[in-house]
Amino acid sequence: MTDYRVGIYIRLSLADEDTGSRKTESDSVGNQRELIHQFLDRHPQLKDAPRSEFVDDGYTGTNTNRPQFQALMKELRTGAVNVMVTKDFSRCHRDYTQMGNYLECVFPFLGVRYISVNDGYDSDDYKGMTSGMDVVLRNIIYEAYSKDLSVKTTTAKIIMMKQGKYIGSFAPYGFRFHPTIRNKLAIDEESAAVVRRIFDMTLTGMGSTAIARLLNSEGALTPGAYFRQKNPGSNRFRKASEKNGWTAASVLNILHQYEYTGALVGRKRYKASLHEKRTVPQDKTDWIIYEGAHDAIISKADFDRAQEIIRQRPRRSSGTPQEFPLKGLLKCGNCHRTLSRLHNSAGYYYRCTKSRTDEGSDCPKGKLFSEKEIEGIVFRTVMQMLAICQEQKKQHKSLMLTRKDRIAACLSELQKLGKQQEQYKQEKLRGYENFSGGGLTKDAYLKQRAEIDSKIASAKAEQDSQEQLLGELERLDFQDKAREDDVFTAYAGATELTAELAGAFIKEILVSSPTEIEIVWKFRDVFEG
Repeated sequence: MTDYRVGIYIRLSLADEDTGSRKTESDSVGNQRELIHQFLDRHPQLKDAPRSEFVDDGYTGTNTNRPQFQALMKELRTGAVNVMVTKDFSRCHRDYTQMGNYLECVFPFLGVRYISVNDGYDSDDYKGMTSGMDVVLRNIIYEAYSKDLSVKTTTAKIIMMKQGKYIGSFAPYGFRFHPTIRNKLAIDEESAAVVRRIFDMTLTGMGSTAIARLLNSEGALTPGAYFRQKNPGSNRFRKASEKNGWTAASVLNILHQYEYTGALVGRKRYKASLHEKRTVPQDKTDWIIYEGAHDAIISKADFDRAQEIIRQRPRRSSGTPQEFPLKGLLKCGNCHRTLSRLHNSAGYYYRCTKSRTDEGSDCPKGKLFSEKEIEGIVFRTVMQMLAICQEQKKQHKSLMLTRKDRIAACLSELQKLGKQQEQYKQEKLRGYENFSGGGLTKDAYLKQRAEIDSKIASAKAEQDSQEQLLGELERLDFQDKAREDDVFTAYAGATELTAELAGAFIKEILVSSPTEIEIVWKFRDVFEG
């Protein structure tokens, strides 16, 4: 008779309707718990089996980045738990391809019995065969539901915006959350004073560069540094500090914020897709603007006059914007602001202009970076990456063929290491008993114990390594690489750096000196490790 040890997994997304901000545990979590325990109490094989609970309250099911899910998977890999029970497939995973990977590959190789109560699914009923079309269809429906839920959540937020309710997680610079009225902003006098001063200086004809220089000389905190000062435990603006001072761009950003007139402005950006965190700009005609949502820092008349002054200022250049391969990608390695592209008799070069407005800046003052040299370095690096990716593609094909065997080998090695550690512990206990009985001297016992502890530590380190490898094999999704493979193949024969090539691979390039250049890739960094 199998010795069953049950792991109950419960998950609730923040998007679920009954999640309350003041509840420590949602009703839905309680409902899932009650349903599963009632099922287990009636199950002839599992009713007396020991049970452990793993609860992720407030986590999405579209990925596996959930602490309790990962904790349960570790228990399943070590054999501490051999039965996983959920309310339905979507509690485990909403992505039907990933769920199929767990049902067809991961769970069978781990020797795990998986049960989905509401779906009537028990993996013991499918031993030696695939899960069937009904299971595939259910998982497709769950993913469709996840998309529908995302749409409903977005719709609810839009309705709140149209009602003049502020739904942001953080109050904009110049404001704070209202102390008594939910979803409403109130003026933060300390930062609002800086906002008023910027508008006042603009209305007197002072330029944005001169304003930034004056604010820096006076030690005024930027919006990012001010937020960090007021919220030291937050990761937002984590790169902001007193050293990253005001620039003409940050001053202009303040001047363009219509919220300072008392209006609520929403839907400036929207999420690119369900599985992406990336957002894209929304057309201004589609913004949601609610007048009089909160107290104004700046009058609408002053705001309009400031915009008119900005529009009347002469532009440095006119005509068709120049196109070049690294446009918008090069940033200062210190302040992370976009480098300015300039021209002289020797050609084009880049520099960080932050020092023009901030004398105390740590940015490379007066340093000029040759465009030709940087483009050469970037192109060679991209081509090296393509070559490495082509080699990795061959290795991945080989890995796909041996993946099941490697998972089985990992599991076998983990079992062996577990037994080995148990033997060492028994050997250690016998040594202590021998010492207590007078059969070993103290020095001999201590030496023996040290040797055994070393063996245990070595076995544990190997066990951790095998568990990490097994986890990587379990999560390996070759379908996710399809887009990367297509891009890598398309540019494999490139002969020069183009804007299209750079845009396909590079997120940003951080330049600290001619010899210190860091490329941040859009794809995984093949040079790591």
